[in-house]
Amino acid sequence: MRQAADTIRTILDGCGLGHGSNPASLDRLQAASELRTFDEGAYLWRRSAPARFFCVLVSGLVRLTQEAHCGKQVVVELLGPSDCTGLLATLGNVSHPFSCLALTDVEALIVDSDAWRDATFNDPELLRKAASAAIPRMLGGYGFMAAMATGEVEARLALALLRLDEINARDHGMATPIHLTRKALAEIGVTTVESAIRITSRWNKAGTILTGHKSLTVLDRASLYSTAHLADSNKVLSSDGVLTPLHQSG
Repeated sequence: MRQAADTIRTILDGCGLGHGSNPASLDRLQAASELRTFDEGAYLWRRSAPARFFCVLVSGLVRLTQEAHCGKQVVVELLGPSDCTGLLATLGNVSHPFSCLALTDVEALIVDSDAWRDATFNDPELLRKAASAAIPRMLGGYGFMAAMATGEVEARLALALLRLDEINARDHGMATPIHLTRKALAEIGVTTVESAIRITSRWNKAGTILTGHKSLTVLDRASLYSTAHLADSNKVLSSDGVLTPLHQSG
C-alpha cells in the first residue's frame, strides 16, 4: 500500500503538481487516484463525456481529437509520459471538449474529479500549479491543431513526427525509435495507411527517418521542419514544447 502511495506521489511530482503543494491535499489526491491501463485504440474518454477524472500519462502515447464541421477528425494534441490531460474540464466540472484515444498501450494515473476540485479549493498553490500546467498546453495545442487542420498531408505527417520525437526525447534522447505503427501515424495525419507508408518509405530512402518494425526514428529534423513549414533555427515552441508554425512575412 505504501509503495503504491509513493508511486502516485512520484507521478504527481513528475507532472509538476506535487512539489510544494499541501501534503494534506496530496494525501487526498493519492487516496482518490489509481493506476489504470488502456489498450491501443481504446478511448480514455470521448468528447462531451462528463469529466469525472483527469489523467497523468505514465507510459504510452495518446491523441486528443475534435470533430470539425465537415465531419473530419482534427488532431488537437499528442501527449506522452508525464503529460496531464483533462485538468481544466475536471476543475470546471464540465464535459471533456476533446476525445482522448490511446495510440499505443497506455498506463495512466486516474485522478477523481471531486477529490481534485476539493484539493484545489483547499490549496491555492495546487490550483496555481494546475493552471501553469494546463494553460500553456492548451494555447500550444491550438497552434498544433491549426497546423494539423490546414496543412497538406506531408506537412501533417512531418509535424506529427516532430511532435512525437519531442515527446520521445524527454525520456530517451533524440534519434531514438518512436514505437508507433504506420496505421497509427496515418490516423494522426488524417490520411490513408497507403499514403503514410508511401511517404515514410520515401523519407526512409532519403535518410530523413529510419523505419523499423512498428517504429520510426527521426534522423533529419531539419528536413521535417522544412516539410512542416517550420524554421528549425527559429522554431517557435510553447513552454511545453509544442511546435507552432512560423508566420510568413510578405
